[in-house]
Amino acid sequence: MFVLPILWLVTAVGVYIAALRSGMKALSWAIAALISGPLLVPIFNANKRMAIIKARGRGAVLFHP
Repeated sequence: MFVLPILWLVTAVGVYIAALRSGMKALSWAIAALISGPLLVPIFNANKRMAIIKARGRGAVLFHP
C-alpha cells in the first residue's frame, strides 16, 4: 500500500539528482518522474544520452574503460 508512493518519490529524487549532475532541467524532470514514476527512467536515460552527444559531438568517445 505504501510501497508505490515511496517508489515514485525515490524515483523522482533520483531523476532530480541525475538531471542536476547532467546539466539538464532538474525540476521539470522531477515533476515528470512524480507523475509517471519509474516508467520515465528509460526516457530520461535516452534524453541524457542525446544531450551528451549534442554537447560533445557525434565523433566523441562517450565511454572509456
